[in-house]
Amino acid sequence: ATEMTDATVRNIVAKTGRSEEEALETLLVQNPQHRLVTADEVARCVAYLASEAARGINGQAINLCGGATPT
Repeated sequence: ATEMTDATVRNIVAKTGRSEEEALETLLVQNPQHRLVTADEVARCVAYLASEAARGINGQAINLCGGATPT
C-alpha cells in the first residue's frame, strides 16, 4: 500500500475504465489475506532482520506478500 500501488490502480483505471474501487479490488482478490502489505510491515521485517534476534538467518529470500507467493 504505497504510492506505487496508487500508480498501479490509476493504470488499471486508465486501461480498463474501471473505477478506482474496482481496480483496487482487482489487486486485493489476488492476495489470500484480501489486503495490501503495508510499508510498516516491510519496515518491521527489515528491523527484525537487522536485529540480534535474527542473527541465525542468512541467505534467505523472504516474501512479504500476504500469502500471494507466485507459483
